[in-house]
Formats: sequence, C-alpha cells, structure tokens
Amino acid sequence: MDRNGCKGKRADSIEILKQLIAIDTVNPPGREKAAAEYLAGLLEPYGFCCEVQDLGDGRANLIAWMGEDEEPELILNGHLDVVPAIGQWESDPFEAVFQDGKIYGRGTSDMKGGIAAMCEAAIRVAKKGGPKKGRLKLVFVADEECSNLGTLSCIKTLKPGSCAVIGEPTELKVAIAHRGVSRDYIDLLGKARHAALPRQGEDAVTMGAKAILAINEINKGLKDRTHEVLPPPGIAVTMVQGYEKDNIVPGRVRLLLDFRILPGMSHGEVQEILKTGLDREGIEGYEMVPHFYMPGGEISSGDAFVRQCMEVREQILGERQKKPCAFEASCEQCFLAEQGVRTVICGPGSLNQAHTVGEFVLKEQIEKAADFYEAVAGRILQFV
Repeated sequence: MDRNGCKGKRADSIEILKQLIAIDTVNPPGREKAAAEYLAGLLEPYGFCCEVQDLGDGRANLIAWMGEDEEPELILNGHLDVVPAIGQWESDPFEAVFQDGKIYGRGTSDMKGGIAAMCEAAIRVAKKGGPKKGRLKLVFVADEECSNLGTLSCIKTLKPGSCAVIGEPTELKVAIAHRGVSRDYIDLLGKARHAALPRQGEDAVTMGAKAILAINEINKGLKDRTHEVLPPPGIAVTMVQGYEKDNIVPGRVRLLLDFRILPGMSHGEVQEILKTGLDREGIEGYEMVPHFYMPGGEISSGDAFVRQCMEVREQILGERQKKPCAFEASCEQCFLAEQGVRTVICGPGSLNQAHTVGEFVLKEQIEKAADFYEAVAGRILQFV
C-alpha cells in the first residue's frame, strides 16, 4: 500500500511526469512536499525506504534508497521546484499536453522530466531484485531555483566517494562542469541635486555610467582564464537603479552584477577582481554589497565514472559523444562535489526550453533517459 492507501501507481516515466506536472511546485513559494509525498508513495511499494524530509512551509526533500551495502553508492538527483509559468501559454502549464512527440508543461525539461525518468529506472532496478552490492539513492530536493535550501539541508548525509547523476536538461549529453555565480551590488554614491541646477563634479549617474564601462574592461581581462570545457568567466550588469523623482539627480545609483565564475574561484577572489578593476578605471565613491554566491562545480573528464557514463550513453543512444561537455547554466553539482561526490550532469530536455513559455521535452528523450539511468545503475551496482 502507498501513502495514499492505494496499491502501486503506474510506474512508467511518462505517467510519472504527467502527475508531477500537475503538482504546482512553483518557487516561490515551492510547496514541494506534495511532490515528495507522491514520489514516496510511488516508490515504497517497490521496496524503497523513503524519507520525506520536512523543511517547513509545505517544503520538503525526498530521500529514497535501496540496498543493504553502503558502498558503492549511486545517487540520482534532481530538484522538485519549478520557476513561475508567466506569459501566454497555449495550454494549462500544469497539465501535460502531448503533441507531435513532445510533452508540454512547466518543468518538463527543468527538471521533472529527469526525475520521472530516474524514478522509472529505479523501479526497474527494484523489479530486477535491487543492487547486488552497494546502494541506489534518489535525492530529490526543494528550492534549487532560489536559495538551495533543500540541498544544503541534506548535503551532509551524502558519502564522499559516491557517484551521482544530476538530471538537469542536457539533451542527454554528459556534462562535467558548470560555472558558478556571484551577484554583488555596486552602489555609486554622489550628492543629489535639483535637475535644473548645473552639475558640480561627478554625480552618481555619471559614476554609474563609468562603472558600467569599467565592467566591460574587467570582462576583457577575464578572457584569458581558461577551463577544460567551460567558457571564461564573465560579468553582466543586470540592474541599474537610481530614480528618486522626476526633477532630482539621484544621490545613489545601484548596479547589480551577475558574475559567472569558474570552479575554484572564491567570493573573496571575485570581490578582489571587481575592486581592482574599478579602482584601475578610476571609479571612486562606491560601496560593494554582497547579494548571492554559488561556486562552480566540476569533475575531471578522466574520472572513471565519467568514462562509464560516456560508454553507457553511446550504448543507449547509438551515437558517440566525442568528449564531455559543459552545463551552460548553474546547478547543484558544486555542492555535491564539495562533499566528495563524483557528479556528472545528464538529463532529458534542452536548456533552451528551461524557464520558457510553452516549455516542452521530447517524449523519446524521457524514455531514453530512463534507459540511461538504469544502465548506469547496472554498471555501478551490478544488479541482475
């Protein structure tokens, strides 16, 4: 019996995805607990031990596992929350729509499709008797889209040396790294004045304009920083704010910087790069205010787990990926890597569909993803 008092629910990935889309986990506020409980009810009849980790305010993680031995451990990981479904959708974003081999709905690509495929793969493993050695663990978390509350609440339970696959949308390519992000405010401080009065010295608006040009110069200096698969670091100005009143030149202009960083770059290094660059360009009278920081993540392309995933992908898809690639957005690989978990990123769907109106995933990719996750589990856990 499941948590809702029914005998086993349909366990194929397409049906699981359909049910997940219907559970509104838009973040904020999240409310991922309903999705966690649905998946626990799905998995428990197949012998999984399930913990719905309550985080308060209707939020929760799901941790489910099968296998007597703690080592080796394979973690299949994803996030339960989705971004808001803003804009003019042609259909209800919280109802799966099937058309021309595509499944439409909020979260189909990012990343309830990956979670659905992982669950089907896990159930297949259970039906074959479970791991012969080691443990299969499913870790589905809350709040990836905002503040990483879910992962930071359970990260200490993950064992160093474990292997993990994050099911973010990569079109089933094996990705080994992502850039982190540091967001900092730059406050340019001047003296407010009536707009009718002549300027006496530089005001905050002029300083803000010069600071934006200085950021462009800092960007030029970052192009020499290289990585195995990732592009160089880069800074974008994502907000310029300074209005006080129609006839007042404001005394403060605030910039928000989005600084995409390589693995290993600390927040302290980021701030030093900004300070040095702004000072070099003659920007004075500013304050730097930290807003958000998330490190980059990576695993070596030569790691044995990466090679296994590449081999499995070629076997399942019938095509060769010449080399591992980068995941172009940020994700939670960095937090797993900090715990010593060897983590790749590979999931159905395209990042081009993430956060868009009319988001969709290819039905075939969901089905191939389930095959991929099952085969990776077979390599690691050696089930029959």
